[in-house]
Amino acid sequence: MNIMEGYENLTKSERRVLAYVMEHKQQLPLMNIDEVAASTFVSKTVVINLAHKLGFSGYREMKFHLKVEVAKQQAVQQETKSVKDQLRGVIDKSFALLDEQTLMDAALQIVQANNVFIMARGLSKPVAYYLEHVLLALGIHCFFIDDYNLSDSFTNLVTKNDTVLYISLSGNTPKIVSSAQMVQMKGAHIISLTSFNSNKLAALADKNLFGYTPVDNTKSDDSIPRIGLFVVIDLLVGTIKQIL
Repeated sequence: MNIMEGYENLTKSERRVLAYVMEHKQQLPLMNIDEVAASTFVSKTVVINLAHKLGFSGYREMKFHLKVEVAKQQAVQQETKSVKDQLRGVIDKSFALLDEQTLMDAALQIVQANNVFIMARGLSKPVAYYLEHVLLALGIHCFFIDDYNLSDSFTNLVTKNDTVLYISLSGNTPKIVSSAQMVQMKGAHIISLTSFNSNKLAALADKNLFGYTPVDNTKSDDSIPRIGLFVVIDLLVGTIKQIL
């Protein structure tokens, strides 16, 4: 939007509206024309005339243009952030998603289980390997089911005194969800570790742990950082150590 083009042809009221529009770019896409007119003490006709003089068919088109412009600016700002700043944001938001009681409940469920089974797919498997290694080092009886062919059959070994921890960034991985459904029927405890979103796995679990990620669609990009999941694992392990 070139606000200087034709600026001299604007009336005093139109200039006031334009100043308001430029100052409230992010809020404007959520405002109707009546709200803009009331906020600038003009009639709706003045707002419409301004839109016309800026080259738009009306207020609605001007509002849509601003929405697109704001989205582009936000995308550029995100891209210009350093990798360090982006990862720091993921870590901070992962901390914010967890409370002490949730961690304690999940830790107790793991410590009190006869056996702990861990399951993950794709690039979430390194998170599971890490958790398995640390739990074994702490003397907790656990198994990481990393073989795709055992994803279903291992559920035959699960009892109601066991805990199964599923790790899935999206929480909607079909093999993970189907396995969790079978474990739920066995009456065993389920802990889910996913990104913060409404997902099928979280709905099946007794305890939900969330790690932050800006994107959770691994189908389009499976290189999404799992640092948020690693943060949750370290917090969980730290809580387990307090119990033991």
